[in-house]
Amino acid sequence: MSSKLIELTFLGQVLRLNCPEEQHETLREAATELDARVTEMKERTGILQVGKALAIVALNLNFELMQEKEKTERTENVLKTQIRQLTESLE
Repeated sequence: MSSKLIELTFLGQVLRLNCPEEQHETLREAATELDARVTEMKERTGILQVGKALAIVALNLNFELMQEKEKTERTENVLKTQIRQLTESLE
């Protein structure tokens, strides 16, 4: 996988990053969504400082990620239990 330069506009700034070319579109979508979340957070809370809005959005995103990890763990545990039960019944 070779990296290629990508130019993104995020919070009114142009960012130039290297990433694999096949990930460019996903990175653009991520930047657009993050930009929208920060803008919405600033409007909703009245926060003017971009750094504070970014910190709140980062905290929210990390919380969502942790919830998804917990959900995935629960699903994996259910599947492991079902596989174990099926294996025992086949024996």
